[in-house]
Amino acid sequence: MFIERPHIDDVLSICSHDHLNLLLIAENTEIDIDQLVKKADEQGYSIAGGIFPGLLYNTGRLDYGVLLVRMDKASKTILQTQISRPEIYKQLEPLGDEYQSALIWLDGLSSGIPSYLEHIYRHYGNGLNYIGGGCGSLSLKSQPCVFDNSGFYEDAGLLIAMPNKITLGVKHGWKKIAGPFLVNQSEGNRLGQINWESAFNIYKQEVDKYSRQPLTKDDFFDVAKGFPFGIFRQGYEDIVRDPILTEDEKTLTCVGAIESNTFVNVLIGDPDNLIGCAKEAAEAAFIENVNSSLVVDCISRTLFLEDRYTEELEVVHNKLKTVNSSIGLRGVLSLGEISSHGDGYLEFLNKTIVVAGIS
Repeated sequence: MFIERPHIDDVLSICSHDHLNLLLIAENTEIDIDQLVKKADEQGYSIAGGIFPGLLYNTGRLDYGVLLVRMDKASKTILQTQISRPEIYKQLEPLGDEYQSALIWLDGLSSGIPSYLEHIYRHYGNGLNYIGGGCGSLSLKSQPCVFDNSGFYEDAGLLIAMPNKITLGVKHGWKKIAGPFLVNQSEGNRLGQINWESAFNIYKQEVDKYSRQPLTKDDFFDVAKGFPFGIFRQGYEDIVRDPILTEDEKTLTCVGAIESNTFVNVLIGDPDNLIGCAKEAAEAAFIENVNSSLVVDCISRTLFLEDRYTEELEVVHNKLKTVNSSIGLRGVLSLGEISSHGDGYLEFLNKTIVVAGIS
C-alpha cells in the first residue's frame, strides 16, 4: 500500500493492530519520523522501517512517499544501536524454529556494517535467508534513518525475523576490465593504497582508459558510478564495492568495507547486461507459491542506467506477473544491498539487485 504525500495520521490510518507495519519511506517525504514513532507507540501500532533514497512501486521509481507492508504479527524485531561499536553489541536473543527468513535494514553509511553482519551471522548462521539494504540519504550525509517503536536512529541496524519462506535472486552484471590489484592499505571503507601506490592514482589510471571524461576530485562520483571495484568470489559474480568520493586525491571512500590484503578488479557496466541480469534475478526469485515481492535495488544502478532504469523494473515486474498476476513489485532504492545468496553467507553488496519472492 502506497501513500504519495502522507501526513502522520494518513500513515497510521492504514496501519493494522494485527500486523507488524513495515514502513519504507523515501527521503524527500515531508514527515516527522520522531512524531510518527511516538504516535504509533501511543496508539498501539507495531512499526519498523527506514528512510531510503527512493522507493519502487510496480514499474515506477518514487522519490517521496511511504510504502506500507503488513507483515505477520509473529515477526520479531531486534534493533541494535551504535553498530560501529562492536564492543557494546547486545546479546542477540534466540529465535524459534518457526522463523525462516529475515529482513535487515541498517545505516548504509555506518563503518560498523561488516562487524554487525558478522554478529548476526555468528548467532543465526544460514538457518535464515536474508534480504535487506542500507538506509540513508543520497546526499551521503550521516543522519537518523532506521526506526522502530523505540525510536529513530543513525548508526543502527534492525533485524526483522519472519516466519515466511523467501526465495532469492541476486545479480549485478558488472564486468571486469582491469585487475586483480592488491589493496594493501585500508581502514574500513577507506582505501589508502593499492599495489603500494595511492588508491586514487591506481584507480584513475585504469578508469581514464575507458571513461569519456577524466576522473577528478570534483567530478569523482559522476565518473566513478560507471567503474566499481569487484572483490573476487569463487563461483559467483564479484562482490561489488562502489567508490563514492576522494577527499584528498590519494584515498578512496567506498560504500562498504574492503579489507587490507584483498584482491580487487575494476569493473565496467553495460546497460543491456545490467538489465539482463535483473531479469535473471527475478527468474530465480519468482517461482511458484509467491504471495508477495520485495526488491532491494542499488540507487547507483538508477544513476548509471538513467532513462533505461524503467526497463530494469519492467523485466522484474513482468516476470512477477507471470507467476502471480494479483501482486505487484514493491521495494526500495538502497545504499548497499544485503543477501544470503549462494553459499548462504550474509553479504553486504553494492550496485546489485536483490529480488525476493515471499511465500
